[in-house]
Amino acid sequence: MSFFRRFFNHFLRYLSIPLIVSLLFVLFTQSSIAAGLLIGTSASTLMIFNWYYHLDKAYEEENGKVKLGTMTRFIIVIVTLLVWLRFPETFNIFAITVGLLLGYILIIFHAVRELTK
Repeated sequence: MSFFRRFFNHFLRYLSIPLIVSLLFVLFTQSSIAAGLLIGTSASTLMIFNWYYHLDKAYEEENGKVKLGTMTRFIIVIVTLLVWLRFPETFNIFAITVGLLLGYILIIFHAVRELTK
C-alpha cells in the first residue's frame, strides 16, 4: 500500500470532514469561527502529514535515530498563529486551537483503536 493511501486511511479521511464543513460554512456565512477552524484544521493536516511521513521513514531505517519533525510542526503552528495575529478579526483563536488539536485527538484515537484490536 502506498504512503499516501495509508495516510488517507488513517488520518485524512477523518480530517477531511471538518475541513469540508468549515470551508462550506466560511463560504456561505463568513464566520470567524469557521475560518479559524478551517485554518487550524488545515495546519493540523499538514502537521499530521509531516509526523506520519517521519514515522514511516523511521520504520524503514535501520539505525536507532528517530526524527518526528517536531521543529517543522512548531513552525506550522507559529505560521498559523502569525496569520491570526495579522488578521484577528477574520480568524477566531479558539477555533484555530480546536483545529490544531484535532490532529492530536486523531493520533490518540488511532493509537487506542490499534491497541484494542
